[in-house]
Amino acid sequence: MVIRLDRIDAGIIELLQSDGRMMYKDIARQTGVSLPTVRARIRRLTDLGVIKKFTVIVDPDKIRGKIRTILLIQANPPEVEQVLAKLSEMKEFREVYGVAGSFTILAKAEVSDIAELGKLTAEKLLQVKGITNINSLLITKTPKEEYGATVLPEDVVVYKCDFCGLPIEGKPIVEWIDNVRYRFGAEVCAAAFKEKLLKKQVK
Repeated sequence: MVIRLDRIDAGIIELLQSDGRMMYKDIARQTGVSLPTVRARIRRLTDLGVIKKFTVIVDPDKIRGKIRTILLIQANPPEVEQVLAKLSEMKEFREVYGVAGSFTILAKAEVSDIAELGKLTAEKLLQVKGITNINSLLITKTPKEEYGATVLPEDVVVYKCDFCGLPIEGKPIVEWIDNVRYRFGAEVCAAAFKEKLLKKQVK
């Protein structure tokens, strides 16, 4: 299922990314549309998953006693997905990415001190099956840190199946599981996803 964003969608997203508390009436004025249109567009963008959530961004440089680091991780190709999933479950990681290049994973970690960082890299990560090498880069300054994405008119939103990860052709199958909405490309993917969740809960 492919949906193309227009000028109004792009404008609303840009404004909300600059100030998530901006009032709808101000968004309507700056984008040149009515208040009901803004409400409807934001609801639609949220339903599409383009807007993931509304949140607070904390300036890490203002919080004393936090150490942040970029970790470049090499993993065996057949086990990359397992490693990504494992890192995503660990509380120390704020961001986890699969990347192409000499390293297969880039992750941003946040810990309380150097000792905790050493424990993370020398103990916890080395116990994760599939990791073969770790390179740690300590973050010393944050002159710029932007979240979200650059959205332009005519950008395309593509649904991907929450089980297999493939693009969804046609209308997605929507399932609400534990108050979370998931989209699947086929009934077999929905069934397999629910079975996987059930096995995890049993464990």
